[in-house]
Amino acid sequence: MNQKQKSIIINFITMICCTFLFVTIMVNVRGIVNKSEATRTMEMLGQQVHAYREKNRSSPPESFIIAQRHALGDARLGDVTYRAQWLGYNPKPYDILAYSKKNYGLIAGKGYIVMFLDGSVKWMGKSEFEELLDQQQSQAERDLLQKDLGI
Repeated sequence: MNQKQKSIIINFITMICCTFLFVTIMVNVRGIVNKSEATRTMEMLGQQVHAYREKNRSSPPESFIIAQRHALGDARLGDVTYRAQWLGYNPKPYDILAYSKKNYGLIAGKGYIVMFLDGSVKWMGKSEFEELLDQQQSQAERDLLQKDLGI
């Protein structure tokens, strides 16, 4: 193999590595942007829920959440589980009101965008979220979720 052939092979391998690195970075940047936009949408939804609670002294019905999500343009939020019916008569501000399970790749990670009863929003890792939700769920809610999932 002469010097020119070696140079072509080295350049080819370098281009493949650079392309792979660039694609990997772009996929992760996209995940970070999607996570940020979905979190922001959930925060705006949380503000609407908080305003509703201040005005009506109760949690909004699920139809209100659906209407607000559509008005906000919730393309990146995905499926949202709304838990108002399970909160009982004396809920606490840190009770989970709604959440959305997300997977944003290696850098942004897997987890949940969580809205609390006070309207605040937080990104939580899977284990942290599942532990908190398990503390707050009633057996009836667990049973219904298992039935809905076909477990």
